[in-house]
Amino acid sequence: MIANQFSGPLASEFEDFVATLEAGASANRTTLTQLRALDRFTKQSELPSGTIDEPLVRAWLAPCESRGPNTRRARYYLLRRFCRFLARRRAGTFVPGESLRPRGRPPRPPHIYSREEVRLLLDGALSLRDWEKWHPCPIRSNTMHAVILLLATSGLRISEALHLTLQDVDLQSGVLSIRQSKFRKSRLVPLSPGTADVLRSYRKLRVAMAHADPAEAFFVSGLGKAYSTGCVQGMFRDIAINAGLRRPTGRGPRLHDLRATFAVTRLLQWYRDGDDVMARLPLLSTYLGHACVSDTEVYLRITTALLQEANTRFHAFAQDILPSGRES
Repeated sequence: MIANQFSGPLASEFEDFVATLEAGASANRTTLTQLRALDRFTKQSELPSGTIDEPLVRAWLAPCESRGPNTRRARYYLLRRFCRFLARRRAGTFVPGESLRPRGRPPRPPHIYSREEVRLLLDGALSLRDWEKWHPCPIRSNTMHAVILLLATSGLRISEALHLTLQDVDLQSGVLSIRQSKFRKSRLVPLSPGTADVLRSYRKLRVAMAHADPAEAFFVSGLGKAYSTGCVQGMFRDIAINAGLRRPTGRGPRLHDLRATFAVTRLLQWYRDGDDVMARLPLLSTYLGHACVSDTEVYLRITTALLQEANTRFHAFAQDILPSGRES
């Protein structure tokens, strides 16, 4: 935590609250940004009641009315959590209840890519070479091909892939070091042999293209600079459109959906292999870098294929006790 990042009348309470978030691995940049903004807001309001009261809560939530439902809900729940923490220290603190909770829309279900669709994306990434005469970049297509393959076979977040440095990618052991990712969690991620081979070939191009300092980004542009998430998402969108997976206008499969595809495919294979999926779920949760197993359980509800496999497993297990349909 950055020292003295709060300066309002509740500065010490904010600092202690952030410490509890960090202890629970639930602090992130967005959360800290929102808390600093709330700290400035309390400083401007001067807290007539000595603590956060209902008028201040309503004033804090009001400017967010024009934002998306998920943004409004995130703002509400962070405020509610802080107020509950503050209420234990300052009597009279108002804790926003159900009446102030913004109504959100259900999260958009991810697209689960088929193997053929992943092949189309990989081929489309290599076809970026055909664009080089318009936008010269000798490594762009190889970078996108390697990034898409890595996401599809490892389930990494795109931010984790782009933050990898040369020293984080151990191709001799076939292991990635993911450092201080979401929820400030670090982990080791093993690579499949095929993915490791592609990354070895890419590394040769990358080292020849740009400075090979171990602390430099593994995935780079022709300028030797790390790509931003937005830039990679934009190139992926063009690849998906050219592959016929997205319309030029409107929504379609996203880059992040490769992560969901990896998780669902792994769960489905465990079902088909007859493994105890619930016992293995914590392993997948750790592998994906989730804060808790409940974040991983959502993938159990994504596809009908998983439901069908679960149904088949149940009938195979209970065939001796299920009614046979014959008269006794």
